[in-house]
Amino acid sequence: FVILIEVKESEQNENPDSFTSFRMTKKTKQQDMKDKISKLLMLGIALELLVMLLAYMESKGDTTLFFQVSARLSGRVSLIFFLFYGIFATRHPSVETGSIPMSIKTQLTKDFAVIHIIHWVFLAIAVKLSGFELIPFRVAGGALAYGMIVVMPFIYQRKLFASFSLPMMQHVYIFYVWLIFFMTYLSRVRGQTPTATGDMTYYWILIVVTSSFLLWRIVKMIQEKPSPDPPLSIKP
Repeated sequence: FVILIEVKESEQNENPDSFTSFRMTKKTKQQDMKDKISKLLMLGIALELLVMLLAYMESKGDTTLFFQVSARLSGRVSLIFFLFYGIFATRHPSVETGSIPMSIKTQLTKDFAVIHIIHWVFLAIAVKLSGFELIPFRVAGGALAYGMIVVMPFIYQRKLFASFSLPMMQHVYIFYVWLIFFMTYLSRVRGQTPTATGDMTYYWILIVVTSSFLLWRIVKMIQEKPSPDPPLSIKP
């Protein structure tokens, strides 16, 4: 008996030029996306400058209010960058070293880290000026999220925690950072943050947006099925 392995690449064998063209087109699109992603941080910096301008207009010379508004608006810029990453990572969960999707995810986490550090600076100054008392066990969760945001690009590059499962680290990172965003908005609408500024309607909208992202991600993960092993046929 001769064991023949039947694979789903028969079309490739029948028309190799067509298959190669498809692979090249897909790779070109991913490279184009990578080039665009590399410019995303500049957009983020521009948005942060716009945040400062809007905060200046709203604060009317009140320094404390300026940093409170800056922290609030820059937090929304951070959410946008997190969703950019989260959506891409959900659609491209593979962590194949050296691949274009992996390179894009690494860049997205770097950009998100930079933008979120800017938000943290605004937030830290706002808290300091407002005299808001920090309760250690309440800020511990946020501090852990900040740490994860900073180190995730290095984890993708396998410079940190190289012995850990990268797919698992990716899942934990996305869920935990999502949870911090969600709980932050939830605490605003519950009135648990005395220094909260802005219309509560927007916080409800942000809760809907973050919840929708998580539900979509869960659905995508459920729909994903591991590729079955190629069938074996035994022929005499």
